[in-house]
Amino acid sequence: MNSSIAYTSTSHCPTDDTFWPPVNLRQLRAALSLNSTISETRLKIAALGATLKVNTMLAAWRFNLRQQGYVHLEHVPAPSIDDCSILVAYYINAIETTTALELSQHLKISACGRACHLDELCANGLFTSENRHHDE
Repeated sequence: MNSSIAYTSTSHCPTDDTFWPPVNLRQLRAALSLNSTISETRLKIAALGATLKVNTMLAAWRFNLRQQGYVHLEHVPAPSIDDCSILVAYYINAIETTTALELSQHLKISACGRACHLDELCANGLFTSENRHHDE
């Protein structure tokens, strides 16, 4: 993943924390192989939820990095793959994975009409393009 790809589109998932790289919704849709049955609004809501969860989990780490003077994740020294910091690639991957889990939860809610608790072991085998009922 090239870091310039993550920043070029105007369709980003908004965030109030500039430490983390922006999440490009078009790239996210492509990475998750989502078709048009997942609307832009649904994807954006799932990405916002995923971003909030991931950023909350990484808040203490981010705080420590900011204390060391790092303003953006991409400035933290790390190996690069295809001109992209591996830390940025890991962060984007965490957002992709959590967005897929968010979408699978939303799909289960719309399929059965009520909120279902997400069983992570079951969700690991669930693709976002699938619409499975929670009792299956």
